Amino acid sequence: MKFNFHVSPSLKGHLTTQKIMAELTLGLMLLFCLSCYYYATTYGSAYLMHVILLLISSLVTMIICESIFAKIYKKNPIEYLKTSFGWVTSIILTLMVPVTMTCYALIVATIFAIVFGKLLFGGFGQNIFNPAGVGRAVIFAAFTGAATNGITTGATPTTTLANSFNWLPASSNALDSFLDQFGGFGNLALGFYDGALGETFTIAILLIGVWFAARKIIDWRVPVVYLGSIFIMTAVVALLSGIDAYHGIPGFIWYPCLHMVTGGIVFGAVFMLTDPVTSPTSAQGRVIFALGAAIITVLLRLKANLPEGCLYSILLMNMFTPMIENALDGKQLDIKKKAYMISFCLGIIGLAITFYAASSIEPVTSVESSSTTAYITQEADL
Repeated sequence: MKFNFHVSPSLKGHLTTQKIMAELTLGLMLLFCLSCYYYATTYGSAYLMHVILLLISSLVTMIICESIFAKIYKKNPIEYLKTSFGWVTSIILTLMVPVTMTCYALIVATIFAIVFGKLLFGGFGQNIFNPAGVGRAVIFAAFTGAATNGITTGATPTTTLANSFNWLPASSNALDSFLDQFGGFGNLALGFYDGALGETFTIAILLIGVWFAARKIIDWRVPVVYLGSIFIMTAVVALLSGIDAYHGIPGFIWYPCLHMVTGGIVFGAVFMLTDPVTSPTSAQGRVIFALGAAIITVLLRLKANLPEGCLYSILLMNMFTPMIENALDGKQLDIKKKAYMISFCLGIIGLAITFYAASSIEPVTSVESSSTTAYITQEADL
C-alpha cells in the first residue's frame, strides 16, 4: 500500500457534506428497495409492509430524538435535521436487522444509536463510535429473541456456518450441503436469501462501493484493505487446514470467497468502516484502521461465540481511532516510516492469528461430523 502525502496549500473539493450524504442515502435506499423486492416476492405483502414499517419506525424515532435535542440547545429543529444527517444512521441500522425484528426493538436501538451514539457526544461530527453500530450492539445485547409474530424466516448462512461447520467446511460434500441450503455461491453473492435486510446483496454493495470510490464519497483504501486482509487471512487458514478443492477451485480461493459472500463484512466495509467521523483522518491511519478491523473480524468469526465479527471489529477499532491519530500526529513526511512499521506489525499479528485459528479449529468434512457446540445465534449478519 503506497501512502501519498500532499503539503499545503490545499484546494477546496467539489463535494460538500450534503452531496456526500445525499449519494450515500441513495446507495442505501437502493439496497432497501432490493430488500423490499426480495421479501415481497419470496414471502408476500405482509413481509413487505413490515420491512417498510421498520424503516419508518426508525426514521420517526430519529426525528423525535434530534428535534428534542435541537430544542434543548435552542436550535431550529428543521435546520438542525438538515445538517445532522440522522436519517443515514436510521437507514443503516434498519438494513442491519432481520425482517423478524420487532418495531419496538428497533425503536429502542434507534434511541441508543442517536442519543447515546451521537447526540451525547455533541452531535454530527463529534461521536466516537459509529452510531448505527451502537444501535445494532444494543439489539445483540438486549433483543436477541425479539421477533414479530407471524414473521418467520430461515437460518442465515453465518449462523449455519458457525453452528454446523465451525466456519470450516473442509470437503466438497460439506460445502455442497451448506450451499444447497442457500442456492449456491451465485445466490449468496446476489443476496436473495434470509438475513439482515440490506447486508446480503454482496454484488450490489460492491458495485455501489465502486461508484462511491470513483466519486470520492468514500476512501477506496478502507474497503480494499479490509476485504483484502480478510481474504488473505482466510486463504492462509484454508492452506493450513487442508481444505479440499471445489469443482477444481483450490480451497485457498473458494474459502475466502465464502467469507466475502456470507455475513455483513462487505456492507460494513462500504457503509460503516468508511465513516469519516469515527475513522482516522489520514490515509495511512485509515489503512491501519481497516487492517485492525480485518484482524478482529477474522478472530471473532473463527474463535468467538458469535456467528459474526464485523460489527464488534468496527466498534473496537472506533476506540483505537484517537490512539491511531495521536501515533501519526506531526509532519506527514516524518511519520511515513512509523505508518509502515505499524502496518507491518499488524500484518504479523494477523498472520499469527490465522495460524492459531487454523491449528485450533477442527475442519468439518460432513454434516454428521459437525460440531455440536452451542452458539449464540441471531438472524442477522453483522
